[in-house]
Formats: sequence, C-alpha cells, structure tokens
Amino acid sequence: MDILRTGLKIESASLLDSLEYEVPFENISNKKRIQTKTNDNFLVISFSMVVIGGLFLLGSGTEASTVAFIGGMFFLVLALATRKKSITILTYDGSSIEFPFNSRNKPEVLDFSIEVIEASNQFLLNKYGKIDKALPMDGQLSKLEFLRDRDVLTDDEFENLKDQLLGRESKGSIGFNH
Repeated sequence: MDILRTGLKIESASLLDSLEYEVPFENISNKKRIQTKTNDNFLVISFSMVVIGGLFLLGSGTEASTVAFIGGMFFLVLALATRKKSITILTYDGSSIEFPFNSRNKPEVLDFSIEVIEASNQFLLNKYGKIDKALPMDGQLSKLEFLRDRDVLTDDEFENLKDQLLGRESKGSIGFNH
C-alpha cells in the first residue's frame, strides 16, 4: 500500500491473481478497528467432534471416542493457529481497507493506519477547509459542516473557521487576558 497525493493505492496478490486499485481520501473514514477473526468452520468441526467423542464414550466405543477427541483438539488448534489479525479502516462506500498484522509488526501496521487517516484528514482539510471571502458563503459553510461531520474538524475548529467566514471576531475566553 502506498499513500498518494489524493488517495491510497492498494495492491493485493494471491497465488492466481492480483488486484491494484486506488481509494480516494474522500472515501476513507477516520475510524479504525483492530480485530481478530477466527475460522468458525474449524470451531464448529472441533465442537462437533468433541460431542461425538462424548457420545461414543457413553457407549462402548472408547477407541472411536479417543479418535474423535483428538480430531476435535486438532481442529481447535487449527482454528486458533489460523486466526487473522487486522486493522480495518472503514470507507464511505461500504467497503473496508484491511491491514493484516502479527504480534511482531503490529506497532508498524498501527502507525501506518494512523498515517493513512492523518493523510486523508489533511487532504480533506486542504481541499474543503480553505476560507475565501470572494466565494459564496453557503458553499463554504457546507464544506466546513462536511469536515465537522467527518470528524476532521472539532466543534471549536469549526466555530473558529465559521467565524472567519462570516467575518466575526473569534470568541475569546471568558475572563481577563494576560
């Protein structure tokens, strides 16, 4: 993955195919989540085999019970060993951007995901956060609201830019100036 001027370039390759595409910064949310996914199929097989082993144990099939328990433990270990850890950044088109990680590279992957979000926010701020009194106020106010709604601007930053746009003096703090 590469951070470009206007978006994120993603390259993905598997054994039989490859995919390369760009996600524009305007599509990238500044929300991320860290998750671990376990293969549920392996867990179901493991649980089923342990239950079957228990049923054989109630009957006279101790050998079958042992084989089922061992098979169940094998699939449980397989489910835990094949867990996929990723940091996911959501997009506004309903898809997501996944950054896989392991315990050794988690800090670097987390830093990169933060860098992507910061680059996206900075791009949006540069594109929509400029105040130009020669342009219509309504459109600029809409852009500022867009930035606030996307959490690119805090409420205070929004109010300060709105005051600049409307030609009002920024509200100072209450009390004496030092």
